[in-house]
Amino acid sequence: MRAVNLLPEGSAQRKSFRKEDPAVVIGSALGVIVLLAIVAGFMNVHAKVNADQAKLTAVRAELAQLSLVKKPAVVPPKPVHTKPIIPIPAVTSEEQPRLAALSSAMSTRIAWDRILREFSLVLPSDITLTSLTLNAPPAPVSTVPGAAPAAPAGGAQGLSIAGSAFSHDGVARLLSRLMLIPDLTNVTLASSNAAAGSTPGSSGSGVLFAISADVKGAPAPPAPPAPPAAPAPSTGTTTTGASG
Repeated sequence: MRAVNLLPEGSAQRKSFRKEDPAVVIGSALGVIVLLAIVAGFMNVHAKVNADQAKLTAVRAELAQLSLVKKPAVVPPKPVHTKPIIPIPAVTSEEQPRLAALSSAMSTRIAWDRILREFSLVLPSDITLTSLTLNAPPAPVSTVPGAAPAAPAGGAQGLSIAGSAFSHDGVARLLSRLMLIPDLTNVTLASSNAAAGSTPGSSGSGVLFAISADVKGAPAPPAPPAPPAAPAPSTGTTTTGASG
């Protein structure tokens, strides 16, 4: 008996799903999953953006409504004028002499403790002091108008020191440091001589020095009186009478 094929032509060439390549099937499935994830993420972000935009629109509308509301004007309180117990001119007339006296006393006040503290900070270690003299300013002496002012008693005013150093460089260093003290002015080197028995230029030579300085706040010495003006020469006029 002869066999007859009843299937349509080409049906034998079709492949079933089971016969497909596994790599192709897995790759296609992963591509579909990634595409779905991207679409879902886009939809989620788009929904959040729309919600934030709606909130921003609502806040702007509320701000616009608040700006239309008129705030009541703040009226500053009126100053209350109180009558002083003591008139101001009376207080000024009483305080003015006290302020003048205080200003005069503060202008001539000398802080000796501050000067000594600053001096101890700048004194070099290679300097040996033999004497240190602080002269306070004398009290003002009243003079008779037209007479020469009296010389201040008690010697010079300010700071006077004497001592020894290893070399002249040490004395110069001390001078430069004393000029840095704000309360001292006119720092002057009175003398600087090599000690007796020392050889100049040797490492063991000594130098004896004396330095003087003025102290800020001390009253300035009175100015010398101006010389009296010479009388102007008189010009005489001679008149002659006419004889009649």
